[in-house]
Amino acid sequence: MKINNISLTSWSRQWVTQPLAKLRQQLPHRCLLCFQQTQAYHQHLCNCCRTDLPYPPFLCLGCASTLASDSALCGTCLHQPPLHPLLTASDYLSPLKELISALKYRGNSQAAFELARHLSRRVEHSISQGYINKPELLIPVPLHRWRLLSRGFNQAELIANHLGQLLNIAVATPCQRVIATPAQAQLNAKQRRHNLDGAFSFPATLAVDNIALVDDVYTTGATMNELANTITKHQPIDIQYWCIARTLI
Repeated sequence: MKINNISLTSWSRQWVTQPLAKLRQQLPHRCLLCFQQTQAYHQHLCNCCRTDLPYPPFLCLGCASTLASDSALCGTCLHQPPLHPLLTASDYLSPLKELISALKYRGNSQAAFELARHLSRRVEHSISQGYINKPELLIPVPLHRWRLLSRGFNQAELIANHLGQLLNIAVATPCQRVIATPAQAQLNAKQRRHNLDGAFSFPATLAVDNIALVDDVYTTGATMNELANTITKHQPIDIQYWCIARTLI
């Protein structure tokens, strides 16, 4: 049935959703960082806090150091190119680290979308400049089942799912974490390099040639490297590292 060339179904849906949207707009919708009201209920950061998120215009895709101009690699990485490109939004700085903490330690899933949105800027730029190929698949770094039960979610998987939607890339979880290793944050750089030896398994075969591993924070690269090595032992494949932020210890 149609009313003035508008189907009854679409008309009724509009009649219901518009008042609900107006009602939702009147309810509190506060910024994840400063807790002030945002401009719209579907925005999880206010414009001020979003602008404050650190985002250096140009970062090396080898070591994530700041570059003076738009290029793929710094001088050091040009002489010794990385095995896997590393894409990050910025260093692990405020207020980005507080946004990561809101997701990781307070379970605020809305932060996952904002983090993915922030990183997607770097990804889209790198693809448009031809610095990287668009991956065919995103794989979040897995948590061991005991940590997953304790936390209730895998923050890397939440971020990867939003990145997949923003960038139109499929997401899969073919890898497993088979050893419950101590948290990397509790270890020094030397301990981190060997803490994850044999921690992952990769029982699948992927029908793609180019993937990106996704995590929240990159420090020494031990986690990404071990997972990448586990995958490439079973299947030769191009791998990129995608992390929201890079920190140094």
